[in-house]
Amino acid sequence: MRRFAAFLLLLGLGCGDSSDGAPIEVTLADLPCQSVDDVGIWQSAPPPEQAVGECTWFLFGANTTFVVEHSLGRTPSVVLGYIGFEADGIGSTLGTGDVLLHDASTDTAVTIRNNQNQTFYLRLVLF
Repeated sequence: MRRFAAFLLLLGLGCGDSSDGAPIEVTLADLPCQSVDDVGIWQSAPPPEQAVGECTWFLFGANTTFVVEHSLGRTPSVVLGYIGFEADGIGSTLGTGDVLLHDASTDTAVTIRNNQNQTFYLRLVLF
């Protein structure tokens, strides 16, 4: 019940649907556990089996566009998103189709959107 209440609170704070159509910006400050590994793979949060403390996935609101800042240092050639119904990513799966649409990439951000009527939590991985 506590998770559901927190979920509703986040929706009320504007982390859910973008009713005015403006993209939601997710900055590096919003992703305290983001990292780039030795081979140049960036991730917004660790996978569920490696998560600790505050390393949760970010709320990926229904019918919303997101501009997600990254520290990869180059334009990614591959954009993957893992979606789940829990902030810790347990029980997640690869986001495909209208759940995760990739609109654009630059050397500092990617633009993605959730084109479904369902809110998820997202872990973004860039190569």
